[in-house]
Amino acid sequence: MDYISHYTDLVYFANGDVSVCRYRLLVLASAPKLVVLQVENCGGRKGILITDHIVRDGIINRIADRELSDVPLDMLRIALTEAGQHHVVLIEADLEDYMHRGYPYERSAQPASRGRHIERISIDSRDLIIGRARLQTTHATPELAVDSLTAILDLPSSV
Repeated sequence: MDYISHYTDLVYFANGDVSVCRYRLLVLASAPKLVVLQVENCGGRKGILITDHIVRDGIINRIADRELSDVPLDMLRIALTEAGQHHVVLIEADLEDYMHRGYPYERSAQPASRGRHIERISIDSRDLIIGRARLQTTHATPELAVDSLTAILDLPSSV
């Protein structure tokens, strides 16, 4: 059975103005189980969640720090809603932040051209959990959600 939380309002500051969005969490009973963070633009500039990754990342990180600590990163999906239209955006961990915080990783020298070496960084994906590093969507382009996810995102919140 899927779980859908109630919406929670979030006030944020962007582009010199105070704005409002709301979010809710959905736990999908799929295999593997997924947690969807749905963020809806309610009082921000039109399209800001879709077009401005800096604002989007700030909102996602505030929510993740508050609500999603210790959830494996590969279980999280982000859905952005505006004017009844749903987009999904891929997230990734800020690996520099992860290493700076002192979490486990391996460094090894790899041969490169002209006798040089480059440093290779390896991180076990099981160590990438929310709260160990900032999340970012800098390199992602929001895409329209598939019909099956859209149907779930359109459902009302749990009672």
